[in-house]
This record gives sequence, C-alpha cells and structure tokens, in this order.
Amino acid sequence: MRKEYSQTIKIYEELGKKYVDDTYKVSPAELPGFINLLKPNSKVLDVGCAGGRDSRYFVKAGHEVIGIDIVDSFLKEARKRVPKAKFVKMDLLKIYFPHAYFDAVWAQAVLLHFSKSDLPKILNKFHKILKPGGILHVRLKRGQGTHLIEEQLIGNKQRLFTFYYKKEVEEAFKKAGFRIIAARLLPDELKRKDVKWVSIWGRKN
Repeated sequence: MRKEYSQTIKIYEELGKKYVDDTYKVSPAELPGFINLLKPNSKVLDVGCAGGRDSRYFVKAGHEVIGIDIVDSFLKEARKRVPKAKFVKMDLLKIYFPHAYFDAVWAQAVLLHFSKSDLPKILNKFHKILKPGGILHVRLKRGQGTHLIEEQLIGNKQRLFTFYYKKEVEEAFKKAGFRIIAARLLPDELKRKDVKWVSIWGRKN
C-alpha cells in the first residue's frame, strides 16, 4: 500500500499545475452549506488542499485557513492563488497541530488514497485537533475494495483508491467520537458516470 501511495504522490507532482487547472473550476456541492455552519472567524483546516480551490471559499467567507498537502507542486500553486491562507507540507498520517485548535476540518476527496486501516487513525487525529463542537467534512468514493484506477483526468495514469459505503463511514465517524449531522450520496461534479461520492459531516461530541 505504501508503494502505491508513493506512486500516487509522484503522479500528482508530475501533473502539478495542469491538474490544479483542470479541477479548480469545479466547486464541491457541499461547500456553501458547510460554510454556513461555521461561526465567524473560524479556524479551518483544508486537508489535501491541492491548489487551494476550496481554501479560497473559506477565506472569502472571512475564516482563517490552513491548507495541508504532501505535493510540493500543488502547494506552490495554492500559495500563488490564495495568498491569504497558510499552506504547509504535511503527511496526513503524521499530522501535527495542537489539541482543540480548529473549528472545522475539510477533507475533500483525500482520505480515499489511504487504506481502510488508516481511516480510524486519521479520524482520531481530526477529533483531537478539533475544538469541542467542531465539525468535520469527509468525502470518499462510493464502492468496495481498494483498486488502482486509470483515469483520463490524469492522462490515463493509475491512482490508488479505497472505496467506501455510506454506512461504514458513518460507523467510523461514531467510533472516533463524532455525531453524524449529515450523510449523503452525491453525483460527480466532473460528470464521470462511473464515479459516485459518499459525503459525511460530523460534529465532535
């Protein structure tokens, strides 16, 4: 799994600005509703921020944003495009922030590159860095198993994806100490007919 994870990072590094440009114009359907849940001047962590596409919306809404990613070429683009946010290179499995530091964590289509055994560890880390009552967004691809998937979006190269059903993500949230506040199945904004999404929001108990 670590080998495939490294290969996925390498692909993103090579794609760099092109991938950011190709996905930048697509706004996740959940963003407006999630932003409406935030208190003024919230501290938001954008996990797997890529080129800062989603960070810019949080900044525009008046929030303090830290974006993290492991891909240097993405972070370079994010710093240029969203100068009012802070962007840091960080491995999600080695995340380091103070306890109860953030009001919200936004993890859009990033945990799907990790194994299912990693999910509980990552959710527990999110729980620790969120303030009491803080909210978490996670979006994952719907399905079963872990597969290398070839896509036109990345020049027909293969990325590693782990797929989930809504119920298993909800259970993982609950075990990590979150109360489910929204759970949805969503179509793909890029109009890929073979892609369906699981979107879960939780609030720290």
